[in-house]
Amino acid sequence: MTEADLLARTPFPATRDSLAAQLRDGGLRPDATVLVHTSLRALGWIAGGPVALIQALLDCVGSDGLVAMPAHSSDLTDPAQWQAPPVPAAWLDTLYEHMPAYDPAITPTRGMGAVAELFRTWPGAVRSLHPTCSFAAVGAGAQTLTAGHQLEDPLGETSPLAKLLRADAEILLLGVGFDVCTMLHLAEQRAWPARPRQPEASPIIEHGRRVWKRYDQPALLDSDHFLPVGQSLIDAGLARRFPLGAGHGLRVSARVAVEHAVRYWQGQPAPG
Repeated sequence: MTEADLLARTPFPATRDSLAAQLRDGGLRPDATVLVHTSLRALGWIAGGPVALIQALLDCVGSDGLVAMPAHSSDLTDPAQWQAPPVPAAWLDTLYEHMPAYDPAITPTRGMGAVAELFRTWPGAVRSLHPTCSFAAVGAGAQTLTAGHQLEDPLGETSPLAKLLRADAEILLLGVGFDVCTMLHLAEQRAWPARPRQPEASPIIEHGRRVWKRYDQPALLDSDHFLPVGQSLIDAGLARRFPLGAGHGLRVSARVAVEHAVRYWQGQPAPG
């Protein structure tokens, strides 16, 4: 979408204040703990862009609330396993030797959008130490949420997702659908706990040295499996849709989403 397209589909620019008002009307309350996924362009023209949207979110939850976002860096994986596209075999030694180690302060997100990329650098933001599936958080309890993120459990029972669930978090999908709802990866592991694991490797700092760390992690579903679950949440009235800018948002309880997804998937054969 070009800038001209964005202007053409925006009746009037959204602002920090107008976004905050719409988020409150959509049910975002003070002191809330919320996991946010966004597509900025889907919300139309915003005066202040990602800055205004993050400010609006923080305005709504206040100093006692918490905003979290995925800050994934999926490129910090074993280059020998890259498939879309694969890299030439002659490159591998150079990549293994020179790919920078994960650093929560400077490693950029990949494919997460402008809002998540800005959010990880926000004043007071804390980012977990998982090299591929980190989360960033701002607000009350951010240190606790992001601490102890285990390599072998990026999105499971010891991850920030499970902590958000225990904190009775809500999920906000702002201009995006359930195909990007990271919380459903926790649900899939509850629905199919015996799914296979797969090897991975990432460059990290260990004992003060850059190393390629090899580890196993659960094989996860492609996100297109999440769309029918999300539609069933909407159809059941469990996810609330509300206007936001020139687009819309969806709000759903993390607990409700996970429990619903587990029921939806249980009894179905585990995907290969």
